[in-house]
Amino acid sequence: MKQLKRNSTRSKRSNVFALSIAAATAMTFSGILNAQDETSADTSRLEEIVVTARKRQESIQDVPLAVTAVTPGQLERGGIRNILDISKLIPNVELHQTSQGSHSLSPSIRGLSYDDIEKSIESTIGVAIDGVFMASNSGAVFDFFDVESVEVLRGPQGTLFGRNTIGGVINLQRTEPTGEWGAKLEATAGDEKMTDLKAVVNMPLGENGGVKIAVKDLQSDSHLYNITINDRRDYRDSQTASVSVKYDFTENTSAVFTYDDYDHNTTAPDIINTSPSGHALCGGNTTANCAVASSDISAAQDYRVSVQLLPLVATLKGENTSLKVTHNADNYQLKYIMGTMEYDELANLASWGTSGVMFPVTREQTFEQISHELQYISDLDGPMNFVAGLYYLDAESYITSGPIQNFTADHNLEATAIFGEMTYDLDDIYSVTLGARYTEEDKQLDSRSWALLDSANREADNRDATENQGQPTFSDDNISYRVVLQREFSKGMMYASYATGFRSGGFFNRGSTESELLPYSSEEVSSFELGMRSNPTDNSQVNLTFFSADYDDKQVQVIVAGDDPVCGKGTAENGVTCSFTRNAGQVSMSGIEFEGVLMPTDALTLRAAIGTFDGEYDEYDYDGVDISDKARLMYAPEVTASFVAEHTSEIAGGSLTVSGSFSFKDEVDTQAAWATYDPKTGPEVTIESYETIDLSATYLKDMGNGTLKLMVYGTDILEGGNRINRLYDAGSFSWAELVPRRQFGVTLGYEF
Repeated sequence: MKQLKRNSTRSKRSNVFALSIAAATAMTFSGILNAQDETSADTSRLEEIVVTARKRQESIQDVPLAVTAVTPGQLERGGIRNILDISKLIPNVELHQTSQGSHSLSPSIRGLSYDDIEKSIESTIGVAIDGVFMASNSGAVFDFFDVESVEVLRGPQGTLFGRNTIGGVINLQRTEPTGEWGAKLEATAGDEKMTDLKAVVNMPLGENGGVKIAVKDLQSDSHLYNITINDRRDYRDSQTASVSVKYDFTENTSAVFTYDDYDHNTTAPDIINTSPSGHALCGGNTTANCAVASSDISAAQDYRVSVQLLPLVATLKGENTSLKVTHNADNYQLKYIMGTMEYDELANLASWGTSGVMFPVTREQTFEQISHELQYISDLDGPMNFVAGLYYLDAESYITSGPIQNFTADHNLEATAIFGEMTYDLDDIYSVTLGARYTEEDKQLDSRSWALLDSANREADNRDATENQGQPTFSDDNISYRVVLQREFSKGMMYASYATGFRSGGFFNRGSTESELLPYSSEEVSSFELGMRSNPTDNSQVNLTFFSADYDDKQVQVIVAGDDPVCGKGTAENGVTCSFTRNAGQVSMSGIEFEGVLMPTDALTLRAAIGTFDGEYDEYDYDGVDISDKARLMYAPEVTASFVAEHTSEIAGGSLTVSGSFSFKDEVDTQAAWATYDPKTGPEVTIESYETIDLSATYLKDMGNGTLKLMVYGTDILEGGNRINRLYDAGSFSWAELVPRRQFGVTLGYEF
């Protein structure tokens, strides 16, 4: 109870602090605006940003939901290199990458988080690239070099985007072929011998089409010096290539086909072992597998070093295709989107942050998905417009794992949906939006496991040695809906909305016993939202959002030691850990989000974003016991904040843009078995709050036949060493993953 009281007090202090900052920021904006109104009517004008958050093109200030759009110019001038970096700019958004999955994204929005790599566990946040929804977050750590738009939608998006979007959607759209000759070339060099070479080339295809070719090669060493091997390991060795073809069959009908090939040969940065003395693999007469022999050593040197003997390999190799066909008529648009993904993953882990060999794991995995979506988007002159569509998804994954916990898992998913959303203007001031989506889905799992210390990677057809076999099935259907009342006023609009969404149930395919393979149910979120979108002047923007959400049947992934009674009979004989998912929790959440933009002059742009979050378990059932007083939400910072200033001036025949940003992330809690967790003995599962200051200077010069670009950047410039980015308690042992702090680099580019 003392711990709960402390957290409650901290929550109140954090919320008061955040609200004070938001109020001060709003008053500062207001003061500047009033001063401008009194001194001059000639002010700068903000650029209109168009988004597709509701499947149709609209001004972001007209959309009655919480959406943040980051423009390509902001990405380039601010040194925002990939999807992980945008969480610095957006309130109540937390994004990180997992070491055990190559380019695997673990996102959290408004406290709804996902932090695993299993294909059978659905994410709480949807990721869509070129309109194709990714059924797995592997490969979702996406580069921003060839991006046309980035939109982050917060809150349930089940009506238009479907299942597994209860926290929100990250919607990325790449550029289409231009149909003209042109190229964009860029080379970046940075710390840890990082080189990043990128090129996009456009060319015509007859009179009605175009071809775009994009390539990228990224190389770098680790940001950790390994004192066991006395060297830095390789880190990134990544190549991607893309070919996109666009053809206009008529002036109203066009198609874009894209093929992507990628090979991410990643040796992940060493992790550090954080196991306390009480953990199963840290007992006996040795401390080699304990925090004292790993994380304590690293922490004493600002997390710059590691002791891990063997590398952590996490590779991803595959290919994607997408086809988008668009037909425009006088009063509607018809769109068909098809997407496929097919890749192979390899994970090889044997040291887990220690200087020896502990719990070796070799996992090979394949994944395939295909999806089809048909959209009808009206463009009527009357008061009503709507979006309607059909959706189909089929996905399959296969894992083989050993040599200690030997199992195979074949997982199949099929989902279909019908959806629609209608907006009706009641008059010039009020409008109402009604939307719904009906989803049906079926899942099957075929899991087989073998004895402890049996040979690695046993094939599924060798059934003589099978110790446990399960073939559970899961079926579900759901109706998600959204209701919005919107009111226009002279400087903007206000809205009130109620939306629901669901995250699919299923199986934890890493399980190897009967109790671990038990299906779990879908979870649902219902969210109430009040928002204001305003432009007090032509050069300012002030957006405010309040949200309150109820989270029912929350899925909880729990990893405990294999002899824990909750795991069921036989687990101790089959492995040292036990992994399962249960519908354990009921959660209440609320928060406030402020986003503001101000252009005092044509040369200066100021941006601010502040988010507060307050969430706690109302119920957490663990094997028949309510532990809601002990459990904490994962990756849910109570305060997030960012402030960005960007100034452009003419110099040496070109333009120089200097950008500076400050961001703050409050402390977060991570993975733990809360029923047995003891904060006195550990392991540590709280990541401390941190601030970052980034600076960049971008020089552009017109060379007559093209534009020369030179940029220098520094991220987290005031802090050296590394910081903890992810903590994980696996029951029998625990570890931490580290990311670099201060990094510098220079980019040279040319575009024509």
